[in-house]
Amino acid sequence: MSGPYLPAEICDYIVDLLYNKPDTLKRCCLISRSWVPRTRKHLFADIKFLHCDDLERWKRSFPDPSRSPVHHTHTLTVCCSEVVTVADAQEGGWIRAFSNVTQLKISSDVGESEASLVPFHNFSPALKYLHVASTIFPCTRIFDLACSFRLLEDLDLVQRRVINGPIDRDGVIFQPSTSPALTGTLRVYLPDSMEYATRRLLSLPGGLHFRKLELSCYFESNLQWMSALVAGCSDTLECVDIECRILLNPSAVSIDLSRATKLKEAVFQSKTLHVTWLVLALQSITPKHIYLHQIAIHVPEIPNLFGHGWITSEMIYRQWTDLDRVLVQLWESYGIRPKVMHSVTEKKKEIQRERIGDLLPEITERGIIELEDFVEFCWYRLVY
Repeated sequence: MSGPYLPAEICDYIVDLLYNKPDTLKRCCLISRSWVPRTRKHLFADIKFLHCDDLERWKRSFPDPSRSPVHHTHTLTVCCSEVVTVADAQEGGWIRAFSNVTQLKISSDVGESEASLVPFHNFSPALKYLHVASTIFPCTRIFDLACSFRLLEDLDLVQRRVINGPIDRDGVIFQPSTSPALTGTLRVYLPDSMEYATRRLLSLPGGLHFRKLELSCYFESNLQWMSALVAGCSDTLECVDIECRILLNPSAVSIDLSRATKLKEAVFQSKTLHVTWLVLALQSITPKHIYLHQIAIHVPEIPNLFGHGWITSEMIYRQWTDLDRVLVQLWESYGIRPKVMHSVTEKKKEIQRERIGDLLPEITERGIIELEDFVEFCWYRLVY
């Protein structure tokens, strides 16, 4: 008698349900040889070379790249760029076997003297997401890499710490005749290279079409370049997420949102109690922002201001009074629904409620503010 039989499409459906359970998928490979191709599709969809040992094990398992399961890989993470660079040079373009990758994540740190981004140039024509976190690659090389992918939508650039004159190892600069698609999210954390990154992005032949910007600011000079990026994406920009860690005086520059009239959401993360930059950014919102329905403001835990000295306390109170006034104006004049979120431990919940009320008296007295309790966080939200 023949055993029970399941149609191939049912078996494939069963395997697909296990896409995020690698141990179970490995057991499926032992059930039937016919199940192996489908399980490989999920087992090798996300490949990580975190250490040199990972790469050595991969090469021992699949000595012939043309017969390896690399065509199943859609997400490739490389944290040992130097080893990959050497392996690619020894084997004549080994990395190009990963030709179906749509997400590439590269992380490199000091000590990788032979690391290079050249082997990754256009290695996968299908690439749509690029993340580079490095202290050794100069911005010129990172942008050369990004420009080699015509379908690139999301760009994530992180400079983990300040670097002094990284060595330019890769030879020629890539000169694109057209620019990548760049229609998704741009996330930039480049304390020392914000100006260069902005100029390079704005000089791309096809222009910028990002729908979301996530920008981190450590220096006051970064704000003008952030404004330039907002203006450069003004025709398509739907969301901005600005993180600011600097102390600003009342005459400081800020993010100009006036041209980004298609904004739907704005998120401001103030890591200090100085909010002049935030007040100025909110003041650039006009009635032309007809799609803007939410403004989220993240503020740090508020200490006892009287312990910071009279001058500091007065300055902070004055800035928050301006913020209070602008939030009320946005609510009354434009019908924008803002919310203020403040993380705090359960023990300090009531204390922080009082301090928020002291800093934002008008919206508190008018009942615009509401407290939502979470396990470890409390969110203060402006209700409507």
